[in-house]
Amino acid sequence: MERLLKIFLILFLGVAVLHAQGNKEITDKAQKVSVRLQQKLLLTDDQTAKIKSLIIDNFSQIKANKTSVIETKVVSLLNDKQKNKFNIIKKEWLKSLQAQ
Repeated sequence: MERLLKIFLILFLGVAVLHAQGNKEITDKAQKVSVRLQQKLLLTDDQTAKIKSLIIDNFSQIKANKTSVIETKVVSLLNDKQKNKFNIIKKEWLKSLQAQ
């Protein structure tokens, strides 16, 4: 019984480590893509943080090529000048987002 408990504990810890690594990768990718957008659109730090959060929260949809939701949410965070710039670069940015 004790041996079975040890095996279960080792498996549980292994899964926990893999899950944490996956979350870190998603966070790192979201950081990279949001900073790239910040540089192109001159976003504020607050806008960049919100976009990073959107990417993390909608990562499964992004991977499934369902980018219209995130596109709409990103546009809602932008001012008029940023929206105009985003419309020019959005196809390229969304492709880079999916490739991450």
